[in-house]
Amino acid sequence: MFSILDVFYLVFSQLAVGGFALLLLVPKGLVGANFYRLMGSIYLLVGGLSRCANLALHQQPVTFRNFFGAWQNPESISVICFVLIVLIYTLSWWFKTPRLTRLLFFAGFISGVTWLILSAGRYFQVIQLPGEVFLLPLQFLTAAALLGAVHSGMWFGHWYLVVPDLPVVYLKRFNTVLLCTLSGMALLLCLNLFFRQQSTDTISFNLFYQIIFSMRVLIGIGGTLFLYFITWDCLRPKSVARDVLGATRAATGFLFIAIITVLLGEFCSRLLFLEMRFIF
Repeated sequence: MFSILDVFYLVFSQLAVGGFALLLLVPKGLVGANFYRLMGSIYLLVGGLSRCANLALHQQPVTFRNFFGAWQNPESISVICFVLIVLIYTLSWWFKTPRLTRLLFFAGFISGVTWLILSAGRYFQVIQLPGEVFLLPLQFLTAAALLGAVHSGMWFGHWYLVVPDLPVVYLKRFNTVLLCTLSGMALLLCLNLFFRQQSTDTISFNLFYQIIFSMRVLIGIGGTLFLYFITWDCLRPKSVARDVLGATRAATGFLFIAIITVLLGEFCSRLLFLEMRFIF
């Protein structure tokens, strides 16, 4: 029996890992330390909330002692490692230790990916999908990259107000990753529907599931794709040549809206996944 905590835990864990990992798209030295302090603090908070949900799922009280001391399984260990590494990474930006900061980033990247793969392992026995050992972790990692692209991209877009002469190409990188990961999610959805057609023992779509599925497809995928093209148009060379600051502001605004469509789509996806036992 699943609860809303499962949905919250899956989406927020993927947001924390994906957002932190996609800081890799911003070259070292391009922006000041304040950007990384802010991003580290945000993903530390999201990772901490995910850890609280992880404790609640294991029926553990959310206390400081349990937060760091309740090591129920390898998944819990990976959550704690990720939170601690991101904490130290964020603090390291107050000190001039570039090698340590770089090392902590890649350690956080590895622990985060491990966390998502282990979190997928909890559902291998309950889903009705061929090749779930490969497809479910792939779906979690793709979702993490999608969530991270819109979230970190939106915050990076705001940094053009702080440093107006930032090259636009780096904001385009986030938008490109958004398109690639969104395409990957759409392909996984189509593959899932194909497998579902071949299966004889599936949970049928009632009206509630049809509404959630429609929101997933129309808003989560279709709406986000529409916002990608608007953002792409804002960042075209012609638009940038006319008004660089205006173009980046507009693109950042549409990325903010994309956060809403992506989050809504991913929440709907995890709900359908847990209720209907297929990747959506």
